Amino acid sequence: MFVHWTYWMWTQGRITISHTIPLDRARRYLVTGALTGKAGSELGQIFISTVCTMRSEDQILCGIRDDPADPPATSISNLGIVEVLSNAVRVTVKLRGDGGLHRGEGVVYDIT
Repeated sequence: MFVHWTYWMWTQGRITISHTIPLDRARRYLVTGALTGKAGSELGQIFISTVCTMRSEDQILCGIRDDPADPPATSISNLGIVEVLSNAVRVTVKLRGDGGLHRGEGVVYDIT
């Protein structure tokens, strides 16, 4: 297991920011992420919004998970990311804030 990609995101106010990470479909990845900083009483959430897999040489399928329940308080139990992806060519991670300041970060590990 080794680090494939690291990412950092931050928001101020009621905004969503995303980061797309390229992957090799022949490998398996452990995608992690969490809120690592917060200022204010508003809620923030980090989540996988899209996973694209390659089923054949000429077909890429993207599954959209966007957006979790609104407001983030509804999904408070799912604030972080821990997921294994196989056959994926890219993953998009989002950080959503409902005001205040929020910082999210994570690591994508190659576990093949």
